[in-house]
Amino acid sequence: MKSLNKHFQICRALIVLLLCMPQVSLAQALTVIGGDAWAQECFDNAEYVAQKMPIITRTLLEPCDSALAYGTLSLADRAATYSNRGIIYSGNEDIDSAMADYAKAIAVRPEAPEIYVNRGNAYFLNRDYIIALDDYEHSIELGIRQLHFVRYNMGMTFEKIGNDEAAENQFRVALELEPGWELVENRLERLLERRAELIKQP
Repeated sequence: MKSLNKHFQICRALIVLLLCMPQVSLAQALTVIGGDAWAQECFDNAEYVAQKMPIITRTLLEPCDSALAYGTLSLADRAATYSNRGIIYSGNEDIDSAMADYAKAIAVRPEAPEIYVNRGNAYFLNRDYIIALDDYEHSIELGIRQLHFVRYNMGMTFEKIGNDEAAENQFRVALELEPGWELVENRLERLLERRAELIKQP
C-alpha cells in the first residue's frame, strides 16, 4: 500500500492517458490512503490504463467494483476509487459509466481538482469540448498542482474547436510552466506552421 501525506495526492504527478488516441489528454489516478487491497489495485489499474490505453480490458474494473461494493473505505478513498474507475471506464470508451462515477466522486469530494481533470478528459473523448474546458478551468480554480498538464489539455481542446490563437496561448503557458517540454514544443511548432500556411493561402 502506498503511503502519502494527504488524500488525493498524485502518485507520479499527472499521467498521460490518451497518447495513442487521435488527440492527447491527461488523467490523474487518485491515491488511496487507507483503503483495502481492492482499492489499491483499482488505483494501480487506473495508472495502467493511463499509460497503456487503448490496450485494456474490462477485467481491470473488477477490483474497483469489489472495493466499492465490499471494501471499507473512507469518504476520500471512496471518491478516489470512483474517479479511478472512471478513468478505466473512459479507457473502455464507456463514457456514460465514467461520467456517472465522476459525478459520485464529486458528490463526495467536490474540492478535489483531479476529479475535474479526469471528467474533462471524458468530455474531451465525447467531443464535448466546451464542457471539457469548463472542467479544466475549474480544476485550475481549485488549485491543481500540475498546472502545465492542464494548460496543455486546454490547448488541445481549443485546437479541436478551431480556436488556434487560444490554443497557442495555452501551449505557451504550459511551456512557461515547464520549459523544454518537447511534447508541447512539437505541438506548438505544428500549430504555428499550420497557421502560417493558412496566411499564405490567397
